[in-house]
Amino acid sequence: MSFYLVENENPNAKMRDNGKQGHYYSTRSKAIQGIVVHTAEGGTQASNIAQYLSTTDRTASAHVVIDDKEIVDLVPDDYTAFHCRGQNSKSLGLEIAYFADKWGDDPVYEEAVIALSASWCAEKCELYDIPMEKVTKEEWDAGKKGFISHAECDPDRRTDPGDNFDWEKFFSYMKGMSIDDYDTEFEEVKENKETQVYDFSEVPKWPGRLFMRNSPLIRGQDVKQWQIAVGGLSGDGIYGGKSEQACIKFQNEHELKADGIVGKITWDTTFAYQKNS
Repeated sequence: MSFYLVENENPNAKMRDNGKQGHYYSTRSKAIQGIVVHTAEGGTQASNIAQYLSTTDRTASAHVVIDDKEIVDLVPDDYTAFHCRGQNSKSLGLEIAYFADKWGDDPVYEEAVIALSASWCAEKCELYDIPMEKVTKEEWDAGKKGFISHAECDPDRRTDPGDNFDWEKFFSYMKGMSIDDYDTEFEEVKENKETQVYDFSEVPKWPGRLFMRNSPLIRGQDVKQWQIAVGGLSGDGIYGGKSEQACIKFQNEHELKADGIVGKITWDTTFAYQKNS
């Protein structure tokens, strides 16, 4: 796995213990308590924000920056990134490639960037036993695990990720990708659909991205693979209106959340379902 700020040394930063220049520490003094959510305030392309962080003379970095299509890992989780004053040693820093005051302006982009950010966070929650819930500053200071906004940690200087950031949607996507939630939801499916047969022993690995009706349209071999598995589609590898309708139909039939989005739960259930059994 590559990390942008490790591979692209910052000439304006200090030399670190790993022998590279960067605005970070290559160690961590405390265990990971949770994730601080930011908006990068630098545009909607994660690669551009990563490039800025690799050249700026500001003591600024993060663990990841995410836009609607790309996750750019910046430093390893066991490094201390300089993303939130006073909280760096016990947190992971998530930079969303957007602006704190723009939520609501571009729903298509916002849906995609929240979903992709949630996918990164879901993995970290499982790795570090972080609850998928927002905590107050008082709870955070007391050591409670969870998620907190940059603004709550540094209210005199920061406002991100913004008053209109959709925390409910963020956690909803995240929980939809959680293995624990998957197990719980599938148990409910088995109880309600006793005649349906599933075999999860040979389900192909989830590609790690959400398929949703988007602009531009989501394309790829992974989309084609799912289209063929769910049936009734041409298998053109483009997730458009017909794919969304097929997804909703399948989700309703299997008592999944019928949102028309192919995440981990829908992906696994699609391939596990034994149509001819």
